[in-house]
Amino acid sequence: MVARSGNRPPFTWTKKDFPDNVLPDKRRLAGALQEICRHLVIKSADGTVLTHPTQAQAASHLNISETSLSRYLKGQYVPAAQVTASIFDRACGDAGGGQNLSITRKELLELRMRAAEERCGNCSLHREAARAAEQKLQAVQDAQEEFQRMAEATAGELRELRRQAIALEERQATALKEETGAQQARTVQPEAGPQKVREAARVATLLPVPRRQGDRQQSENETAAAQAAASRAEVLLRGGRPDSMLALLRHTAEAYAPVEVALLVTLLRMHGQHELADNLVHIYGRDRSDQDAVRAALVLHEQEAVADAEALLRAAAAHPGTRSPQARQ
Repeated sequence: MVARSGNRPPFTWTKKDFPDNVLPDKRRLAGALQEICRHLVIKSADGTVLTHPTQAQAASHLNISETSLSRYLKGQYVPAAQVTASIFDRACGDAGGGQNLSITRKELLELRMRAAEERCGNCSLHREAARAAEQKLQAVQDAQEEFQRMAEATAGELRELRRQAIALEERQATALKEETGAQQARTVQPEAGPQKVREAARVATLLPVPRRQGDRQQSENETAAAQAAASRAEVLLRGGRPDSMLALLRHTAEAYAPVEVALLVTLLRMHGQHELADNLVHIYGRDRSDQDAVRAALVLHEQEAVADAEALLRAAAAHPGTRSPQARQ
């Protein structure tokens, strides 16, 4: 028995309009699928042949979802080759053979292949844009990896400098109390004047400096460092406004080499300018590189200014990171 449904034509759901963006080969494939689906023979649960089956019943008959079937018939999706062949085989069987269909199985699969390979005019532009974006992304990733390697190398150098500073502090810890007492005993308190400054310049030339292989006590480099320290001591001992003195100390810490700063700190201590010396030690340890701080601390240690050497290292350790490099040697 065949179920009838008034005068409404059957398979009206197969007649679908194509969206404007559906390309020609996809339109042809969708039209062929619409025509094939009109040959489907769909039965109800009691075996009655439905003359007006719904799209949902047709989808169930083809073992696909109703949404997928609708998109295939509109040309929005291209079905897989296996799905295309399955739809044809089911319609061919229901129609009583391929001679009753308007297209062969081979022709339908070839049409499906052309539709799948069909590209819009903007696809090439999109591919080029995607390729350019991938290249930019790769360049960014390469740069990021390089920055990471640089950061790891810098971190390793900083860890080594800190290790050296900690080792120096540990070597000084045992003798710190005795050295501090000796330093206080040698401190002289008289007010600085022109005569004292001239004496300081002469003393500075005799202060010990770090020994290197092949150097002598009165080498030209050491004499130049002592003279530079004495000259800066003369400027600092003249005094001035607090803001100008602070700026002068910052310039000294920035421009002077570790040996010169260490000698300058010693001269300031000799003339009782302890606040200036403390500020200079703090600024130098804070603003200069770890390597410069360690070198200046070694010179202070050889000057028997252990307390200043320790304060310099503590200031450097309290402000880790990249700071101003040494201005001159």
